[in-house]
Amino acid sequence: MDKGQTDGAVRRQFRGTGLYWTLILALVLAVAIVIGIIQNSQGVRLKYLAWAGSLPLAVVLLATIVLTVALTSLVGVIWRRRRRHQLTDSVELRELRGQVQASRLAVHTGDLPVAGGETPARNPGASG
Repeated sequence: MDKGQTDGAVRRQFRGTGLYWTLILALVLAVAIVIGIIQNSQGVRLKYLAWAGSLPLAVVLLATIVLTVALTSLVGVIWRRRRRHQLTDSVELRELRGQVQASRLAVHTGDLPVAGGETPARNPGASG
């Protein structure tokens, strides 16, 4: 059997998804982050609006990274959901337009089926 076919059905193959490159990049970034956290373990005084406190720099860096990744992922999810919705709407619109054009063509040529599934007989003398 052919590699891309199973039981006569064509199987779609995905190549070049970038999974390995993404994994390698994530590992390199994780190592860089861990090194930065270990080297910066001294305390830092923070002030934000009404809050003030002292935290280790490692905690501040880690919290910043986690919040950045979470916000980026949230924006990506929202964007993908919106894009999927737009694509679905455009496909539905295309199908509806095709149905309208097909019915217009059928009306124009007089090939509309009647209730019993038969085509009506044409009257050569009738104007239409």
